[in-house]
Amino acid sequence: MTSPDLTTAPTPPASDPSRPGRRLDFGSFWDTWGITSVLVLLVLVAVATTPDFLAISNLQSILRESAYLGIVACAMTVLIINGAFDLSVGGQLALVSVLTLFAYGVGGTGLAVVTALAAGTACGMVNGFLVTALRVPPFVATLGMLFVFRGIAYLLTQNGPATLPYTEVDSPFAQIGSLNLALVPFPFVLMVVVFGLAYVLLRRTPTGRRIVAFGSSPVAARFSGVSAARIRFVVFALVGLAVGIATLTYITRVWTADGAAQDGFELSVITAAVLGGASLQGGRGSLVGTFSAVLLVTVLNDVLVAHGVDASYQNIILGTVLIIALAIDGLRTRFAGVNLLRRSFGPRTPKAA
Repeated sequence: MTSPDLTTAPTPPASDPSRPGRRLDFGSFWDTWGITSVLVLLVLVAVATTPDFLAISNLQSILRESAYLGIVACAMTVLIINGAFDLSVGGQLALVSVLTLFAYGVGGTGLAVVTALAAGTACGMVNGFLVTALRVPPFVATLGMLFVFRGIAYLLTQNGPATLPYTEVDSPFAQIGSLNLALVPFPFVLMVVVFGLAYVLLRRTPTGRRIVAFGSSPVAARFSGVSAARIRFVVFALVGLAVGIATLTYITRVWTADGAAQDGFELSVITAAVLGGASLQGGRGSLVGTFSAVLLVTVLNDVLVAHGVDASYQNIILGTVLIIALAIDGLRTRFAGVNLLRRSFGPRTPKAA
């Protein structure tokens, strides 16, 4: 009987391609550390190139500016996880801002807050109705409503933009945007609360599990008894509510609104969500990643403004960042598919020699 050849050593387990746990997973690494690493790198560059970056006033400005973007990006992440997205959030913000300032002029702080929340939720419900009841694709429905919302805002302000008088600087309404809690801007604290509530929704409630399940596999979710129309309608309404909350932090910072308010805002929101790890194919997203991406976009804008970069070039840079984010999402999906094929059909290590 011929003895086995002992000169050929078996492949070490650490390099076995059939063991995905021992191999670098690009998708998992990027989801966990990617955006946070880029944010840290950008902050280091900002500190080295911008002398006043670490000034308390500048840091407060960055946190305050990130609030309204982060609140809407948080809700957008939930919607993308559900398998859709909303291109009308910029128009919603413009319209709700105008209505909020009108309401403040009529009934003060209380009416303004109620109007912002109610108007934002109503805008989201309109989008949800178009998508679920009339079966209009989310891309078409929300793109059309972007122009509708902005058009209504233009009509309401055709005699001049809605403004908050400077005599109201000490009013409770104006304090929403300027108040600090232990040196931390109140709008940023509000953003953190919104992210916390979204985390609880997705991880601790049946509704959140249905949102993720439908985004991961609509067919399987339907067979499990998940109402696709009801879940998607609720998520669109939550996006509108988030726009209403964000409006309170935005309008008390700029004090004026018309149909052109925050033109291109939807681009920044989707950029933050996709950079944070949300897949436009649905079923995957990271609230922590979105949080870091919001700060990254805000810090990037602050650095560009500090160095005197023209607004046109800022838009080009933001668009480039979005393309890179989509490319990363595509590569991540591709590598995930390759790893799945390797695990399913790759060579298997024999159990015994």
